[in-house]
Amino acid sequence: MERQNDPKRYDVIIVGGGPAGSACALTLRNAGLRVAVLDKHTFPRDKVCGDAIPGRAIKSLHSIDPGFTTALSLFTEKLPTKRTVCYFNGKVLNFSWSLEAYTATRMSFDNLLFTLVKEQTDFDVLESTEVNDITKTEQGFSVSIRNSRQRFECTMLIGADGANGLSAKKLTSTLMNRKHHVAAVRAYYTGIAALEDDCTEIYFDKKYLPGYFWVFPIKGGLANVGMGILSDDVVQKNMNVKKGFYDFIERSDILRRKFKDARPAGTLQGCGLPLGSRWVTMSGDHFLLTGDAACLIDPVSGDGIGNAVLSGKLAAEQVVRCFAARDFSAAYLKPYEQQLYKAVGAEMKKKATILKSLAKMPFLFDFAFTMGKNRVVKQFMK
Repeated sequence: MERQNDPKRYDVIIVGGGPAGSACALTLRNAGLRVAVLDKHTFPRDKVCGDAIPGRAIKSLHSIDPGFTTALSLFTEKLPTKRTVCYFNGKVLNFSWSLEAYTATRMSFDNLLFTLVKEQTDFDVLESTEVNDITKTEQGFSVSIRNSRQRFECTMLIGADGANGLSAKKLTSTLMNRKHHVAAVRAYYTGIAALEDDCTEIYFDKKYLPGYFWVFPIKGGLANVGMGILSDDVVQKNMNVKKGFYDFIERSDILRRKFKDARPAGTLQGCGLPLGSRWVTMSGDHFLLTGDAACLIDPVSGDGIGNAVLSGKLAAEQVVRCFAARDFSAAYLKPYEQQLYKAVGAEMKKKATILKSLAKMPFLFDFAFTMGKNRVVKQFMK
């Protein structure tokens, strides 16, 4: 008979219920495994982000769950994104998107996915449950919870708790590298002039390359406005990113006009973005890392959600293979990393190398915009 303080046993524990964790859980819903999803927050919860929901995320979610189409059609907090306009040094690039994409606050979109997990699985979904420690056992891992005597044990642990979560810190030796990390700030605004609901805007400035400034429309007359700068530049140039946010607006004739009558609808908040421009450890004996915990943010677009959902799906598929083979070794789990690298990793590293070269020589960046109608250049910017 199980005593009150005996650990509860699961086949899989997913730490984090954001897009990566939710995608993993939804992919596992018919696998016949005992699964727990733990998140330190109570949903809906905010997440500092650009609020762009890219085509890769939507495509992966459709492949995970055909019923997602219905859920998405009933999701009223979204705005379809049809195109993106980029500005640099008086030049403009226009992109039209063929894949289904949206903008929506992370509070609402992440809650949509998390709710699907609660409704479509029989898993133990535990909110306000912060993981305090992760320790290795002979059979997998033991997980302890902050301010609780309850413990959980699992055969497979999926780290989906983000860049600052505990999973990557406890399970790998990966450290933050400023050359592959972005310091970003974001605020919501109302009253931005000439903002089109189906168009996202990106601005570049020689002073802040390879960083950029974004203006993304959100339903209800809001705009998600933010700026990201390579963390290495922040340190080397002694930058204040919040001051840089306002300086970027002042340096741009277009942004000054757009923000003339704009008003903030909240405070300017910061976050760190671990880029996929380096390939880190994301698997080992009895564990896999997904999403931001695996440093999968696109170094050019800044998209983290698309790769998060994809990684959650691939992680779940690898977990199913592990249980079928009864093999949870690092060697057997390695194909997960290989699949991810083939799908997105090689491309991200290539794009990061090109972007850094362009940033060191702004005239080449200017040339790229001049050649912007070239299909190859547009594909790179995507």
